[in-house]
Amino acid sequence: MPTAMVTFNGRITLPSHVLKELGLKTGDSVDFVEIEKGRFAITPGASTLSEPKGWLPKLGFDPTAEEPRFLEMEEATR
Repeated sequence: MPTAMVTFNGRITLPSHVLKELGLKTGDSVDFVEIEKGRFAITPGASTLSEPKGWLPKLGFDPTAEEPRFLEMEEATR
């Protein structure tokens, strides 16, 4: 069973074969899923630095369709 040591500031280094199996790269996040009280599973996170899905809400804004209005708002903020 793979193990990792917790450092003084709460960090761990995942073993390389675990990183490979989960498909994780530098900058990726992981989620800790509680499977029962006091036991957790590690899964690849929903958002990564390379794929910022979900970081910003979809506002339905299309700057090309609303370009004149967008430019007016941009001018007003200057």
